[in-house]
Amino acid sequence: MQIDDQETVPAELPGTAAPLLRAHLAAVALTSPDPQALAGFYQDALGYEGQWQEGRWMGRQGTRRLMIGPGAANNVDHTVFAVPDAQALCDLRERLVSAGIGIVEAQSSILPGAAIRFSDPDGNVLLFGVADPAEEIDMAGAARLQHIVFASDAVPAMVRFYCDIVGFAPSDYVRDEGQDLTSAFLRCGVEHHSLAVFRAPRKRLDHLCYDVATWTDIRDWADRFAARHIRLRWGPGRHGPGNNLFLFINDPDGNWLEFSTELEQVEGPRPVKTWVHEERTLNSWGAAFLRS
Repeated sequence: MQIDDQETVPAELPGTAAPLLRAHLAAVALTSPDPQALAGFYQDALGYEGQWQEGRWMGRQGTRRLMIGPGAANNVDHTVFAVPDAQALCDLRERLVSAGIGIVEAQSSILPGAAIRFSDPDGNVLLFGVADPAEEIDMAGAARLQHIVFASDAVPAMVRFYCDIVGFAPSDYVRDEGQDLTSAFLRCGVEHHSLAVFRAPRKRLDHLCYDVATWTDIRDWADRFAARHIRLRWGPGRHGPGNNLFLFINDPDGNWLEFSTELEQVEGPRPVKTWVHEERTLNSWGAAFLRS
């Protein structure tokens, strides 16, 4: 249930603003105790094509990118965002340096030219680089990798970092009965969120989301999973924040994968919406998977 707009946002949290950052989620690098098995799942279930390079699987399908290397389950080695041009990368670099955030000049295996690498307060490694001008992102493409959600035991600090320094803007907050922040949905373009932070007892990946064009595509993906005996773990349903239709599955490592459509579009600054932490907020159609 939405309880109010901007006036309910605690003073210490970012409020009405347009994003300083213009970017989109370009790739995610997962780690796995069994990279070969996990890569096989993504090839069969999600249609990726890939190859192995120096012990890491590099998967691609259209504009989707996914890397898998050895390591713990439910863990992200790094997340890649693409900005539109060199000036946007320069502006981001200046904000980080001004805030005293350590950055490393880097190269991305999927983006041309220079990139920068840094970490958020939870230690999640982020790589930002300039988008490939030869690769136009189809915003209505088939299962485009659209957002990532981190679980955190320090949500307010993460929100301030991503909004005040990196340049995201808050779209929606979710708060519990004690008015503590349980979720924050952050945007770096017109889409309601490209990154979110959910309260949890420990820091980890919460889920990845693939955006599809229509509700019919949600049906078709569900049929694809059914043919492979992959259970739907949650949904179909409709989220309150973002107002998007969704379903969830798990990959073999237990990572949550969301397939979503009709995500709210936000043009320019608007008051932050605040929601009650309850099942109806997470799924207006029925049961919800409450993380905390």
